[in-house]
Amino acid sequence: MLGRSHPFELRVLDDLGVPISSAVVDVNGSQVGTTGDDGRVEIVWTRSTRVLEVNAPGHVPQRLNITDQPDDDLDVVLKARVLRGRVVDAEGEGVGSAVVRAGDGEGVTDAEGYFQIRGAEEGAVEVTRPAWIPASFIWDGGTGDSVVELVPFTARAVHIDGASMRDDFDRFVDMAMETELNALMIDLKDETGAVWYDTENSVAVAVGADTAVFDLEATVDRAHDLGLYVIGRIVLFNDPIAAAARPEMAVWDSELDAPYEARGQYFLDPTDPDARQYGLDLAVEACSSGIDEIQFDYVRFPDARRESATFDGGVSPETRMATISSLLAEAVAALRPMGCAVAADIFGYLTTATNDGGIGQLWEEIGATVDVISPMLYPSHFHPEFYGFASDENPGGVVDRALTDGMRRLDGRVIVRPWLQDFGYDESLVRDQISAAEEHGLGWMLWNAESVVSVDALQPAE
Repeated sequence: MLGRSHPFELRVLDDLGVPISSAVVDVNGSQVGTTGDDGRVEIVWTRSTRVLEVNAPGHVPQRLNITDQPDDDLDVVLKARVLRGRVVDAEGEGVGSAVVRAGDGEGVTDAEGYFQIRGAEEGAVEVTRPAWIPASFIWDGGTGDSVVELVPFTARAVHIDGASMRDDFDRFVDMAMETELNALMIDLKDETGAVWYDTENSVAVAVGADTAVFDLEATVDRAHDLGLYVIGRIVLFNDPIAAAARPEMAVWDSELDAPYEARGQYFLDPTDPDARQYGLDLAVEACSSGIDEIQFDYVRFPDARRESATFDGGVSPETRMATISSLLAEAVAALRPMGCAVAADIFGYLTTATNDGGIGQLWEEIGATVDVISPMLYPSHFHPEFYGFASDENPGGVVDRALTDGMRRLDGRVIVRPWLQDFGYDESLVRDQISAAEEHGLGWMLWNAESVVSVDALQPAE
């Protein structure tokens, strides 16, 4: 046997019996092969005494002294290195759905923030979750749990409508550079049904919603080069363009035998699969451009609703809440793995109300689903005595009371970022709202439908 030389197959497995690809095999200090996807590599022996070494990223190397040429194939088992730990927030609460990467090894934290990665590589470990600031640490390959803290990104933005993207975008970039703003909130699809970016979505093209006013990928790249976070707003169900062109997707008026209209709004049916898919497909397309966050607005049933308004799936309270929550869960499943945060705009009074407002927006349920929840806290929209004082006289007080009510009903895993009113108020009253949000440790977005910003309400850049 010692005088013969012949090839044989070496198979490299981990300690669970799973083949390891790309393992490097050395014989007498010289590399002789790399394993394929099946963990196998062919070896030819030419001497009677051999030192065989096998290395693979994320595994403990194995060194074998073999004095006889094997007559049969040989299995080598490498013990996988296992990185265990927990991702927490500043209060020590677990952060779920964070992605932990150690070399080629990857894991996702559970609801309590725990993770385990088999085959983790020593060195830098990256921890990310959409809408949170990335973190990293160095792992030496040892045992024991690693604990890493993630902090939510505190976005400060103003609304940039489609016309402003077309005519005046540079002004908003300059505004972000010169003030405390650190994010751009741009309309991708708005209340008119128009899609403002260069979409290739077949439904948008077919119904004539594609305006192609701006190149989304170039816009995102420019913003990121300046260190700005990018939020894209997609109005889901208030869509007069699609409702007219695709009435089968619209809420139907059984009395008029036409798409349902109320207060000039035409809604797509939230229970209609095609209507839902239209918005989701736009979100996936936008996310692929590198945008940081997709914000869904009008993610609800119409609030002005007569009995003649009919829906494919019905409109009972149970149906309403299940419809909206399931849609947002679908969005999270599609977008979060792509690196995009999912946000939902919610009627402001629902921070205090304990029902779905008749529109499918249950505060706690949506907060448990999305990455960011944005109540529209426009003080002028609240009843004058809603919080015991005239809201227009104390807009900061309205914001404070609404956030106090809402945040105590949520856990810390969802980011609360309110919309604040930047219409009908002078800059001091706009600033009062900002201060109220910041006293709760939150970011904010200023809403003005035509993107007329109270710049004097903003602090200068540091």
